[in-house]
Amino acid sequence: MKEITVVEPVFVTDFRCVGSECRDHCCKGWDVTLDKTTVNRYLKSAQIEIRNIASENIVKVKKSFKNWGLMKLTSKGNCAFMDEEKLCKVHKQMGPSALSPTCATYPRTQYMHKYEVKKSLTLSCPEATQKLLTRPDAMLFNQTVQIQAEANKNEDVDNEHKLVNLMCANMVKAAGCNANEGLYGIAMLLLHLEQMKKEQGFNSEALENDYFNIMDAIGNGSAAQNIAEINNNQELQWSLLMRMQTYFSSKTKTRSSDMLQHYLTKLVHIQISDAKDHDIGSSMTRLDAVWNEKVMPWMAERPHLISNYLQYRIYSDSFPGYQGRSPLASLYLLTAEWFMIRSLIAACVELVGEIYEDDIINIIYSFHAVTKHNNSSMAAFFEEIDNVKVNDDLSLIYLLK
Repeated sequence: MKEITVVEPVFVTDFRCVGSECRDHCCKGWDVTLDKTTVNRYLKSAQIEIRNIASENIVKVKKSFKNWGLMKLTSKGNCAFMDEEKLCKVHKQMGPSALSPTCATYPRTQYMHKYEVKKSLTLSCPEATQKLLTRPDAMLFNQTVQIQAEANKNEDVDNEHKLVNLMCANMVKAAGCNANEGLYGIAMLLLHLEQMKKEQGFNSEALENDYFNIMDAIGNGSAAQNIAEINNNQELQWSLLMRMQTYFSSKTKTRSSDMLQHYLTKLVHIQISDAKDHDIGSSMTRLDAVWNEKVMPWMAERPHLISNYLQYRIYSDSFPGYQGRSPLASLYLLTAEWFMIRSLIAACVELVGEIYEDDIINIIYSFHAVTKHNNSSMAAFFEEIDNVKVNDDLSLIYLLK
């Protein structure tokens, strides 16, 4: 018998679907794939309504056992099994055990190692995002042990990666609402790690010394001073935002895209109205000013909000090395995404005049719903971000200014 450690943040442990109360239901706007067992279960159901809906709305694609059927969506873009109360008829009439694996597990995810399982939630679920951002203790970890006959058929935990991951999470936690300082600290740590491996190979003691020095720099304000001394590159910032806006406007309409577009429109308005005589710096200066003068004082009263989000990203992305990228390339991606989210928040606050928690939740969940729904959407989104780089992952520094 083998002991398997199961790790999950508090907001994952306590997550409960709110059903019809959800602000953006997951049973609409997305393809719902069904495995062969589920297709047959619905087509042969003793519940006449379920059987009729299935026969009229399930298209057998037979691409694989897991992708045997596809639900046709209604004229409103909903799954045909969703009722007037925005609840699932399958769940109501046949019970939760009758749900397809896709429906039964969303928004839950897990990453398995040989002797460890890491559980999480995808932030395309607005309720998951709400719990992550609003609970100060959301990213504290619960740990349990389960007994299995055999170990999982996955690689064991890489202790070097686990150490670096923990250090990075602690940096953004220490930085609180000053996210740029945490990301700057991570950049310094990864540069030290890269240089160390070139010169002497990995040395945990030496890396720990670097880590504590960087944590001191975050705490005593020298990291903030170093960021302040970085030369502005508003052209890079502008290029990233414009490229992302073009990308999102070209996307096929899907779940949450209308919500994201609502906030993108505000950002576009600022960039267009301020871009006089090709002066791209005016809109970037305006967004930076509203972030520092309006958003940061509000965030300072809720330092867990930004910190929880970045801790979540580091945890759920198994940072660094996300999607097979190098550590610095992973940080560039994380920084670029955070810069985009930050810009959307700032634009909303500038035009609305007030800061609302719901707007921040809407921005983050819709951003994740559109960019991280599946592997193909993530790959396309990453490619757009890569096209803005100036042939150097360290150009991320200019997004921290």
